[in-house]
Amino acid sequence: MPRKPDPTLKPAIIAKVTQHLQDTKLEDVSVRSLGRVLGTSAYPIVYHFGSRDALIDAVVEHLADTVSDVVLEPTADDLALTEYLIAVFGRLDDPERSLAARLTFELGAVESIDSRDRERTFHREQIAAVAAWCRSHGYGPADADRAALGAVLAARGAQWGTIVDRENTDTDAALRAIAHKLVAGAQFATA
Repeated sequence: MPRKPDPTLKPAIIAKVTQHLQDTKLEDVSVRSLGRVLGTSAYPIVYHFGSRDALIDAVVEHLADTVSDVVLEPTADDLALTEYLIAVFGRLDDPERSLAARLTFELGAVESIDSRDRERTFHREQIAAVAAWCRSHGYGPADADRAALGAVLAARGAQWGTIVDRENTDTDAALRAIAHKLVAGAQFATA
């Protein structure tokens, strides 16, 4: 009779691999190398996840859970807009948030090649949320879409700046400036 799977093992593997990826390039990760990191063979990884890619997907899901319930209500005030941008794109001083941002770029850069669309879908959801906020605050439809796209791209740029030049980049300050610019645009649109 086969052994029953230990339900605590899968989350423990995800946590350990998440920690390992903070200092390891994604291209250097294999099922065997992860087995060595875990102090075991590759069998538990294959048993619980099926493949390296499925394990990486599980890590990305785990990291995405920290922002999956963050919502920007279209009628939210200026402070809520700022908090939203920081919650979704900032707080990169937290190692897991920094890893999530790095993986967004690493995986997002190649996902169209392997017919995935997780990062593109998330990106479009953020543009839609910010555009809805803009429209609710006086932007015309075309201006709202343009401002939202610019804001999300600027937020991604701030993340990238932190990933490549942490000492000289303050992501949260950049995100506050992006929110301020959107608020100023809303005040201008309603004036």
